[in-house]
Amino acid sequence: MTAEEALDLINPKGSRVFVGSGCGEPQYLVEKLLERAQTLYDVEIVQALSTRAPGFTTEKLGQHFKVKTFFMAARGAREALMEGRADYIPVFMSQVPRLFSENRLELDCALVQVSPPDDHGYMSLGVAVDVAKEAVGAAALVIAQVNPRMPVTLGDSFIHVSEADALVEQDEPLLEAPDPVLDETDLLVGGNVARLVEDGSTIHAGLGRLPKAALAAMKNKTDLGVHTDMLTDAYLDLIRAGVITNRRKEYHRNRIVASYCLGTRELFRFVHMNPFVEFYPIAYTNDPERIGRHHRMVSIHEAMEVDLSGQICAAGIGHKVYSGVGSLVDFLRGASRSDRGRFIVALRSTSEDGRESRIVATPSPGSDLIGSRASVQYVVTEFGSVNLQAKSLHERSVGLIEIAHPRFREALYNQARDLGLLSRGDPISLFRPVVYPHHLERTIEQGGEPFMVRPAKATDIRAIQEFFYGLNDQDVRFRFLRTMKAFPREAIAAMAAPDYHNRMTLLVLKGEVGFERVVAVGRYMAIDQGDMVEVDVAVADDHRRVGLGRRLMKLVYEAAESRGFKGVMAFVSHDNPKTLQMIKNFGYKARARLDHGVFEIEMMFDEKTDEPYFEIIYPEPA
Repeated sequence: MTAEEALDLINPKGSRVFVGSGCGEPQYLVEKLLERAQTLYDVEIVQALSTRAPGFTTEKLGQHFKVKTFFMAARGAREALMEGRADYIPVFMSQVPRLFSENRLELDCALVQVSPPDDHGYMSLGVAVDVAKEAVGAAALVIAQVNPRMPVTLGDSFIHVSEADALVEQDEPLLEAPDPVLDETDLLVGGNVARLVEDGSTIHAGLGRLPKAALAAMKNKTDLGVHTDMLTDAYLDLIRAGVITNRRKEYHRNRIVASYCLGTRELFRFVHMNPFVEFYPIAYTNDPERIGRHHRMVSIHEAMEVDLSGQICAAGIGHKVYSGVGSLVDFLRGASRSDRGRFIVALRSTSEDGRESRIVATPSPGSDLIGSRASVQYVVTEFGSVNLQAKSLHERSVGLIEIAHPRFREALYNQARDLGLLSRGDPISLFRPVVYPHHLERTIEQGGEPFMVRPAKATDIRAIQEFFYGLNDQDVRFRFLRTMKAFPREAIAAMAAPDYHNRMTLLVLKGEVGFERVVAVGRYMAIDQGDMVEVDVAVADDHRRVGLGRRLMKLVYEAAESRGFKGVMAFVSHDNPKTLQMIKNFGYKARARLDHGVFEIEMMFDEKTDEPYFEIIYPEPA
């Protein structure tokens, strides 16, 4: 029938009408409904996700329509909410279908968009399966806009013509939602997120610039899988590059699982009749138990604000709602159940204008705290990442201040101290305004084992303490040239919070990020702010004899040379023959002076040699 005939079936007073979501919104039906607005009164429009500011929210139509939405993806929709022309329902996206099926949000009518019926009478909900299937099942009246441009998506995306009370044919382009444009800060955050994603992981990326930036940084990964609610154009490059294969997924192997698309015609063409992609209702894709069945499930979400205890504000700041609860909590709970799963919160360290820190001492009043302190795992900014899991409030504060913008670290330190999150014994040097040198991070293999090598951070104090407490007395004497009974926090702080120029500490780590064990420590320190550095290296007893100490020393030398230093000084006890032999064969001309049982060794970076070289310079007789 015609749109006019179909819409005449709606009760004009007090009806509740569901409108298909996002890119699947039946625009023709919506426009025709707006044309008859003057004949309608108090019609409530329910939409799971809006990508544009619908005409329902114009001020002159206030007595005719009232819009309720579960999530806002368009600026116009947010403006309508802030001006009181729309309402927001805070709810986990996985629970929305139950609101319909159990008549807690009783639907009088559902307006959806579908593909033309096949020979068996089945029509696909295409790019907007999400909650539409449950809405069709629950609504007293179903009006379907049949659009030949709607892709036919496979999986559980179909409804039968018998489920619709009216079919309205209309050929029109689908709404598009292009990916956001990324800037340099977005790319830095994305790169830090990507470092936390292991090969073979199953990934889910939420809405926003930072999840897109994270996907863009994953091109060197292998065999990633996808289980998500929202599919965007950002996945396409990884699919074409062979990064997303789904070969290692435990469920729906070799298939992407999604619920709806927010993208462009390029994405719509890709999903059409493509067996590589299966679409399912939100109740299926967002079920935490089902999400958690995947090993290495990684969920990436963008946040507006994170406080020093780890609470997340993602829907908005203060009383201003920016988006909604959406799928964040569903995937948070799912990833937390997953074997080696990771829930990653990404945010820029400051507001867009740079005036405010997005890592704060306490949340802005009125903020919707979507992630509790106990549930958050990784937090990432352009300045690094921190794993909050199993960390105390003190440790969380240290880690979060360290990845805050350098301009705000001292203020956050003072606020944390006033709140009792940090003690007055924590040196301010831990939070100096320096930029962490990501380029020095690398994965190495030594003795058949993989290790992570990276510069030390303030959060490494305890791990470095444990490393030194694991050394025997002789190792400690060789390392410090004296016996030490304790390694207090204050003494280790200088190692864990270098300035990354005049002082650098490199750690060799083994284990999961955030729970690594330090197996070797190498560092350099500028001598009297000159062009020479003092160098020392120590290796845990159970990781010796595989060349790890030599490898680490080489990396320390390279770091010092890259920062303009001319050479190194090392102080080695005369009864430490293994280290002396390593230095002799290290590839530099080593000149040493023996003073009270300690060799003072000097090596210049421009004096390399292919032969063993260790020259002892004896003092001239008086």
